Amino acid sequence: MYQLDEVILDTKSHRVTNAGAEVQLTHREYDLLQFFLAHPDEVFTRDDLLDQVWGADFLGQQNVVDVYVGYLRSKIETPNAGPLIKTVRGVGYKLREATNG
Repeated sequence: MYQLDEVILDTKSHRVTNAGAEVQLTHREYDLLQFFLAHPDEVFTRDDLLDQVWGADFLGQQNVVDVYVGYLRSKIETPNAGPLIKTVRGVGYKLREATNG
Protein backbone atom coordinates (compact mmCIF):
# COMPACT_ATOMS: atom_id res chain seq x y z
CA MET A 1 0.00 0.00 0.00
CA TYR A 2 1.16 3.50 -0.82
CA GLN A 3 -0.17 6.80 0.49
CA LEU A 4 0.45 10.43 -0.34
CA ASP A 5 -1.74 12.83 1.60
CA GLU A 6 -5.29 11.52 0.99
CA VAL A 7 -4.42 9.46 -2.08
CA ILE A 8 -4.12 5.76 -1.25
CA LEU A 9 -3.07 3.07 -3.71
CA ASP A 10 -3.82 -0.42 -2.41
CA THR A 11 -1.73 -2.96 -4.30
CA LYS A 12 -3.70 -5.93 -2.92
CA SER A 13 -7.11 -4.75 -4.09
CA HIS A 14 -5.71 -2.76 -7.05
CA ARG A 15 -7.80 0.23 -5.90
CA VAL A 16 -7.03 3.91 -5.61
CA THR A 17 -8.92 6.26 -3.33
CA ASN A 18 -8.69 9.99 -2.77
CA ALA A 19 -10.20 11.32 0.46
CA GLY A 20 -12.09 8.03 0.75
CA ALA A 21 -13.65 8.18 -2.71
CA GLU A 22 -12.64 5.55 -5.24
CA VAL A 23 -10.71 6.88 -8.24
CA GLN A 24 -11.19 5.07 -11.55
CA LEU A 25 -7.84 4.67 -13.29
CA THR A 26 -6.85 2.82 -16.42
CA HIS A 27 -4.23 0.10 -16.12
CA ARG A 28 -1.52 2.45 -17.42
CA GLU A 29 -2.58 5.31 -15.11
CA TYR A 30 -2.46 2.90 -12.16
CA ASP A 31 1.01 1.69 -13.13
CA LEU A 32 2.27 5.26 -13.54
CA LEU A 33 0.87 6.31 -10.16
CA GLN A 34 2.32 3.24 -8.47
CA PHE A 35 5.74 3.97 -9.99
CA PHE A 36 5.65 7.57 -8.77
CA LEU A 37 4.48 6.53 -5.30
CA ALA A 38 7.29 3.99 -5.04
CA HIS A 39 9.83 6.74 -5.84
CA PRO A 40 8.66 9.95 -4.12
CA ASP A 41 10.64 13.12 -4.79
CA GLU A 42 12.80 11.41 -7.45
CA VAL A 43 12.94 13.12 -10.84
CA PHE A 44 12.31 10.98 -13.91
CA THR A 45 12.74 11.90 -17.55
CA ARG A 46 10.11 10.96 -20.07
CA ASP A 47 12.45 8.24 -21.33
CA ASP A 48 12.80 6.87 -17.78
CA LEU A 49 9.03 6.71 -17.40
CA LEU A 50 8.55 5.14 -20.82
CA ASP A 51 11.07 2.41 -19.97
CA GLN A 52 9.75 1.76 -16.46
CA VAL A 53 5.99 2.04 -17.02
CA TRP A 54 5.42 1.36 -20.72
CA GLY A 55 8.38 -1.00 -21.20
CA ALA A 56 11.59 -0.74 -23.17
CA ASP A 57 9.87 -2.11 -26.29
CA PHE A 58 7.32 0.75 -26.45
CA LEU A 59 7.38 2.27 -29.93
CA GLY A 60 5.02 5.21 -29.46
CA GLN A 61 5.82 8.87 -29.03
CA GLN A 62 7.35 10.42 -25.91
CA ASN A 63 4.44 12.81 -25.43
CA VAL A 64 2.31 9.88 -24.26
CA VAL A 65 3.96 10.45 -20.86
CA ASP A 66 2.75 14.06 -20.80
CA VAL A 67 -0.75 12.95 -21.75
CA TYR A 68 -0.94 10.31 -19.01
CA VAL A 69 0.52 12.63 -16.38
CA GLY A 70 -2.26 15.05 -17.33
CA TYR A 71 -4.87 12.30 -16.96
CA LEU A 72 -3.50 11.38 -13.53
CA ARG A 73 -3.40 14.98 -12.36
CA SER A 74 -7.02 15.48 -13.34
CA LYS A 75 -8.07 12.37 -11.41
CA ILE A 76 -6.04 12.59 -8.19
CA GLU A 77 -5.23 16.25 -7.58
CA THR A 78 -7.51 18.72 -5.85
CA PRO A 79 -7.20 22.51 -6.11
CA ASN A 80 -6.78 22.99 -2.35
CA ALA A 81 -4.01 20.39 -1.93
CA GLY A 82 -1.66 21.65 -4.63
CA PRO A 83 0.07 19.53 -7.23
CA LEU A 84 1.07 15.98 -6.36
CA ILE A 85 2.94 15.41 -9.62
CA LYS A 86 5.35 18.23 -10.32
CA THR A 87 6.89 19.17 -13.63
CA VAL A 88 10.65 19.62 -13.45
CA ARG A 89 11.28 22.01 -16.30
CA GLY A 90 13.55 20.69 -18.99
CA VAL A 91 13.85 17.31 -17.26
CA GLY A 92 10.59 15.48 -16.58
CA TYR A 93 8.36 14.77 -13.60
CA LYS A 94 8.44 13.87 -9.93
CA LEU A 95 5.92 13.06 -7.23
CA ARG A 96 6.29 15.43 -4.34
CA GLU A 97 7.01 14.09 -0.90
CA ALA A 98 4.22 13.70 1.62
CA THR A 99 3.53 16.62 3.91
CA ASN A 100 3.42 16.05 7.64
CA GLY A 101 0.43 17.39 9.40
